[in-house]
Amino acid sequence: MNLKQMLEITAGEVPQKEAIILGSQRVTYGELDETSNRVANTLINLGVEKGDHVAILMSHCPEWVINYFGVVKAGGVAVLLGSMLKAPELNSLLRDSDARILITEKSFSRMLSSVLPDIPLLKHVIELDGDSYNKMVANSPSTSPVVDIKDEDEVSIIYTSGVLGKQKGVVHTHASLMAPLNIISAGIGRSRADVVIDPVPFFYLFGLGEVLFGSIMKGTTVVIVPHFTPRAILEAVEKERGSIVFGVPAVHNALAMLRDEVINNYDLGSLKVASSAGAKSSPRLMKMLEDKFNLTLCETYGLSELFVVSISTLDNHKLGTVGKPICDIKIIDDSGREVPQGEVGEAVFRAPWVMKEYYKAPDLTTQVLKDGWFYTGDLVRMDEDGYLEYVEKKSFIIVTQSGLKISPWEVEDVLLRHPGIADAAYVGVNDGRGGQVLTVFMVTKEGQVATADEIVSFCRQNLADFKLPKKIEFVNSIPKTSSGKIDRRRLKEGVL
Repeated sequence: MNLKQMLEITAGEVPQKEAIILGSQRVTYGELDETSNRVANTLINLGVEKGDHVAILMSHCPEWVINYFGVVKAGGVAVLLGSMLKAPELNSLLRDSDARILITEKSFSRMLSSVLPDIPLLKHVIELDGDSYNKMVANSPSTSPVVDIKDEDEVSIIYTSGVLGKQKGVVHTHASLMAPLNIISAGIGRSRADVVIDPVPFFYLFGLGEVLFGSIMKGTTVVIVPHFTPRAILEAVEKERGSIVFGVPAVHNALAMLRDEVINNYDLGSLKVASSAGAKSSPRLMKMLEDKFNLTLCETYGLSELFVVSISTLDNHKLGTVGKPICDIKIIDDSGREVPQGEVGEAVFRAPWVMKEYYKAPDLTTQVLKDGWFYTGDLVRMDEDGYLEYVEKKSFIIVTQSGLKISPWEVEDVLLRHPGIADAAYVGVNDGRGGQVLTVFMVTKEGQVATADEIVSFCRQNLADFKLPKKIEFVNSIPKTSSGKIDRRRLKEGVL
């Protein structure tokens, strides 16, 4: 089965059932299927052929889902772009992805107005909140276009810096995105009767696969929470009788820390499961979450390249772990030997749903995919009961509590473009409470002066807000290792 067939089957079975809800906007499975057909036919009329790349840059809304499936049904490859990125970052990704069409909203196209005319392959920019888009879609046939789509065809490119620290496009096929869906749904007990509460954007594989595709396959209703606040989640659960809440640890932490008198103001009797992924969670806070809301927390571990590799389930979970692996795993030391149970090593997985490749980056692909095994760069530990504990990144990739990954090298590259900066290091400095402070250490050029406010302003123009430093320190020199690389471990521990 491919993604097009998955939606069509569910829409055929429950056409009147609500698929996507956002406030008063309610889209049934029949409407989702029909409108995405119209989008697909519109794209084909614009010249989209099978395998063409179509970028999607949109807010968290039902239209995102409609247009994604429009791209899929036209035989295109959807390039997923993060809505928090700034123009220089998006410019780089649009060029790298070879996107021929960009589906977006006016607010984003205005932000990108200075760069869009110079992107070589980009032929059309479609604003879904514009009159021309609405007319094109309204006048397109609602019948499913005839496109020969195979399970092994490429369907999505998701950009990540997770394993190797460089922004790269992860290429997924229909098969690699669909293979673990039933395993995930079975683990959390998702059925057609459930209502999913979703604050996770669909341009993350967590939101796209576990939340959206898993729900569509089952015919479950997805309630979008476009801007997360704890009260927004509680209101959605009460109003829509939500039974499953998805979120990164930061979402669940915020819910766990709510006062009982706030929680008691809402009817949350329908809620039974919370599903977490994207970053390391706190066992203490997750136990608070379970107790306060009378639910079960199921934690999932996966990567943009490998979707889901370990999951805790309703019947088999242990707080502080990411459950048990659902595919082949080796935990190895730096020499490639498997470590004894209970010791920390790098997680290496083999699964049929691994990515196809990094787009236009065969050298990077061969660094992580070797003889069918995917080398994650993640340090993990297997306990005596077979539960997997995620420890940290082997590299110095920074993972926030919101599950966002920050490449220090990307931020440093931006900083070194500043005319007053001679050297820079960007690290997450341990705060002594299990968290980290995003800190920039900088050396100014001789005779040059740069202020902290000036550096923050410069970063704000070139980097997504979540990558901005929280602390700036001017130093005489940055510690280096014997090989001349930045000694990030010293900086991380606050040792200068």
